[in-house]
Amino acid sequence: FLSNPLVYVFLRICLFLEATGIASGAWVLAAVHKRVAGFQRDEVYIGTAEEREAKDLGDQKEEAHPLAKLPGFTTMPEALAKLMSQDPSVKEFVRSMSANNIDVGDLK
Repeated sequence: FLSNPLVYVFLRICLFLEATGIASGAWVLAAVHKRVAGFQRDEVYIGTAEEREAKDLGDQKEEAHPLAKLPGFTTMPEALAKLMSQDPSVKEFVRSMSANNIDVGDLK
């Protein structure tokens, strides 16, 4: 890798710039890579915040797929079962994590 003359030259340039304090060598390499690869700002790919708001795509509530039940997870901790019975939002969150829509009684 370092026996390549081009890599050696870039390394020497970056170390020189690092020593002078003008710029960090990593930033120099990143700038070269940006020009070679033709990277553009995010707005080119996804649009500005105003453009995305105008499209009004909204949020997706559904996951790509429900999580599978973990192997060996047959009982939930008592603290979680108690929290699920006291807080409906926690119960709904735990149920949404399973394809079977588990309940407190299902895992005891």
